[in-house]
Amino acid sequence: MAFPADQPAAPRSFGVELEDDGLDADYSMIANEYPEEDDYYALLGLSQKPPPTEADIRSAYRNLSLSFHPDKQPPHLRETARQHFTRIQEAYDTLIDHKKRIVYDLVGAEGVRQEWGHRGAMGLAGEAQQQDVGVKAMAPEEFRQWFLKTMKKRERKAVESLVASKGSIVLGINAQDTISVDEDDDVTIGMPSARINTFGATYEFKAPLPLPDFLTKKDSDDDEKDEQSQDEPSANNEPEEVEDPVEVSFTAGINGGVVRQKQPYYVTYEDSDEMVQVQVDGPRILAAKDINLGATIIPNFRALAGTKGIWSRRPLSFLLDSRVFMEGILLPERALKTTIARSLQPISGVKPISVTASGTIKHSLFEAPPSFEIQTSKEIASRKIAVCSWSSGAWQWPEFLRDRFTSLGMGADTMYASEFDPGSFLIGLVSLPKNAGKMISVDEDEEEDEELQQLLQKQKEIDRAAESWTTQLAVSPHGGSLVLKYGRNLFSGKPSDDPIKSEWSGEGYFPMQKMEEARAVRLEVMTSVTPDLQISWTVQGTRRVGEYTKVGLGVGLAHSGVHMTVSWNRLGQNIKLPIILCPANEANHDAAMLATVVPWLAYCAIEFGYIRPRDRKKRRQAAANRHRELKKLIPKKRTESLQAIELMADQVQRRQAREEAQEGLVITKAEYGYVPSMNKKLQSKFPDARLIDVAIPVAALVDRAQLVIPENTVKFKIIGFHDPAPLLPKRLRVWYTFQGREHFVDVGDKEGFACPMRTHLVSS
Repeated sequence: MAFPADQPAAPRSFGVELEDDGLDADYSMIANEYPEEDDYYALLGLSQKPPPTEADIRSAYRNLSLSFHPDKQPPHLRETARQHFTRIQEAYDTLIDHKKRIVYDLVGAEGVRQEWGHRGAMGLAGEAQQQDVGVKAMAPEEFRQWFLKTMKKRERKAVESLVASKGSIVLGINAQDTISVDEDDDVTIGMPSARINTFGATYEFKAPLPLPDFLTKKDSDDDEKDEQSQDEPSANNEPEEVEDPVEVSFTAGINGGVVRQKQPYYVTYEDSDEMVQVQVDGPRILAAKDINLGATIIPNFRALAGTKGIWSRRPLSFLLDSRVFMEGILLPERALKTTIARSLQPISGVKPISVTASGTIKHSLFEAPPSFEIQTSKEIASRKIAVCSWSSGAWQWPEFLRDRFTSLGMGADTMYASEFDPGSFLIGLVSLPKNAGKMISVDEDEEEDEELQQLLQKQKEIDRAAESWTTQLAVSPHGGSLVLKYGRNLFSGKPSDDPIKSEWSGEGYFPMQKMEEARAVRLEVMTSVTPDLQISWTVQGTRRVGEYTKVGLGVGLAHSGVHMTVSWNRLGQNIKLPIILCPANEANHDAAMLATVVPWLAYCAIEFGYIRPRDRKKRRQAAANRHRELKKLIPKKRTESLQAIELMADQVQRRQAREEAQEGLVITKAEYGYVPSMNKKLQSKFPDARLIDVAIPVAALVDRAQLVIPENTVKFKIIGFHDPAPLLPKRLRVWYTFQGREHFVDVGDKEGFACPMRTHLVSS
């Protein structure tokens, strides 16, 4: 037998002393989060993939109940047994209920408690009680789709509440005396006297537009489906998300300059009777140049008109699958703009073409027809999108119509205004950044090919860089330009331009990974070349400084001179400070390069001299604190595992005795913990092994001469296990006999295995 009948095998621990072992100096050890809550699958000894059957769950629960039921334990172990049995009961209640199991697989045990609690999806006043279709009667796959839709809707509502309104403030600062260039093109830096000379502000918000019920259309077939769904709920009868019939967005803006008028004063000095005129600066006045006020209406034709009758026929059916925008502008000039956007697939099996067409009425139709704009885009390769855009600008009615209808024709005012609205043509190619994929994890004890390691490292660097570029060629009657844009992430770390990502989809829940490393800087370079070979360029860096907050600094050379732009952005709220450093008549590329290099060196000094050392210190302190907390728990966890082993020892010994009598699977020895690497290339700060004896807990998982521990199982969450080496890579070693022959298996902490296997056989 593997275990003596009179005394259960006790775990043995090596090197579990509580003194500091230097781990606080290595933050990389805390990269993987330690789960606080129980792993229900590991607790019951079940595999998550493939999912266990109800029979498997009941069998595992029955076996554990024999060992941990409080009524079957001696008085000194009843409290411990009750604690373990409560955990086992909670795991069983969750996994045996297919709805709770689906939610647990998506969001964990805390998510199950939350969604079955007050205002959770399945709790009191939750989404399940607010709909007509009975959620309790849904099949597992139907419930999963319903739950994902519910979470997606809840997430979108939360995101929209964060960006319900958008605002922007722009303050132009004149600091032309910062950089000066003399006649010999020598560049000097002076003390600036900054003053605000321009301003701008915009604000946008959405507001609901309630409509009477008789203006919305509901098909008769939908009523029949609702009646059928009360009797036979199915996946096809799931309540579809109802969109608002009309969405309205209001926009207002103002921009202009800050002027100071000169006031003449006459002064008489004491030593002279002559009066002298003196010009004195008056108070500053805000002179508004443009005032914008408008509203955009987005109708949902499916909710307004339904999908039956004439709306199911062409050409009206085209609107049902299109996105329509109707924008009305009151200031500075009245205009009405209508936009239709839709994806077209002329050839089956070919990627669709996105088409956006808009028409704008700016003047009376007797003076000029509406101006039109068409933009098309198509993905021509992986992450490569071709864009083509044409705008008619302001144009006149054809001559034959003007000859026939004398009332048609532009007036002098309209003809003058049309000079500022020329037509244009633009073609471009956009390369989108590659999304960072899941990297292949390599075990530290495995000797990987050096070339493979280099390829993996190169791929990781490419993903982190997230390179993107855009090429645009624009032509208009007033000229043209060639625009080149390039962007990438500088320095290692989390990207600075990651948008608010959706974590819920129809496939499942994909939470964003928490990366506590340093932030990267998103560098964007843009240059423009005109037909007369005038070159302007801008270099801008953006860095995320908070969960939703970004700051940016840009320097460039343009027609206004050498300029610098400081920006702040948070969830659609923007503040921008464009600063003129050198006037246009003195600006040259040397002055622009100086304005670029000085801020860049200053930022690098702050980033690498203060910010990153401070963040590294904080991470080391967090790692050290977390490590100390886990080390303090080792005696408690060891005691709990000892008690669990004592409770399950009798049942496990009986089952192992039956296995031995049948020459089945018998666990003779099992160790779990940290084992120093034998690879000399991998230097370790921890030369001593830290192992515990887990023979009985492993043997408790044997069922009908088989032992299966799934991949990615949190092994120290298995009942009877504990973590003897927090934040260190651990391994599980198992010695067993099958049909009288010795076997051995050694796996990493995240690896799974099944016994018996021929590859585990120990040669003589």
